[in-house]
Amino acid sequence: MSRPVAAAGQAPTVERFVLGPLEVNTYLVYDEAGREGLLIDPADEDAGLLARIRKLGFPGWRIFLTHGHADHILGVTYFRQKLGAPVIIGREDAPMLEDSHLNLSDMLGMGFSTGPAETVVGHGDRLTVGRFAGEIIGVPGHTPGGLALHFPGVVFSGDTLFAGGIGRSDFPGGDGVQLVAMIRDRLLPLGEAEVFPGHGPASTLRREGESNPFLQGFSIL
Repeated sequence: MSRPVAAAGQAPTVERFVLGPLEVNTYLVYDEAGREGLLIDPADEDAGLLARIRKLGFPGWRIFLTHGHADHILGVTYFRQKLGAPVIIGREDAPMLEDSHLNLSDMLGMGFSTGPAETVVGHGDRLTVGRFAGEIIGVPGHTPGGLALHFPGVVFSGDTLFAGGIGRSDFPGGDGVQLVAMIRDRLLPLGEAEVFPGHGPASTLRREGESNPFLQGFSIL
């Protein structure tokens, strides 16, 4: 089901769809005037989400993956084919798309791969959506190539930072110390941005810096 969570203004419009068996937040992030959009973490083959994209009526879509775990990439092949949309992923997570062991789909009993991404990116790269310029932030720790995406006032944090929690670090390639360091060093200093995570409700960086039990002792100056 679509859940509009942010309207157009200083940042792109954001809509949320909760998809897949693990209830992943899949986001549409778009600039209707600029006729471009991102599909972030397509977590299932969802006809309702496809219908919403078709209704928006513009062709300029790309698929952005915050990381390569199976629950966040289950719908990649479907939407890539339906939309002709290229796939963007972090450089270190790129091998996960082609390996059912690395992406953990074997462990979930649904082993699959998607084929390679068209584009691999890293920390500090830029990604525009219509009139809006976004910054790609490398946040390894949940996975080696985990990414967040920052537009003015909004951050898509994937499974790195949640409302009241952080991502797991006990999967292959995870590092809990690094995960917390990346949140503190690269996400929280972004200020007052709203956080749209990979699972669960939205939050704000200020709220997480002040109350998230994994991040105590850090404050936004």
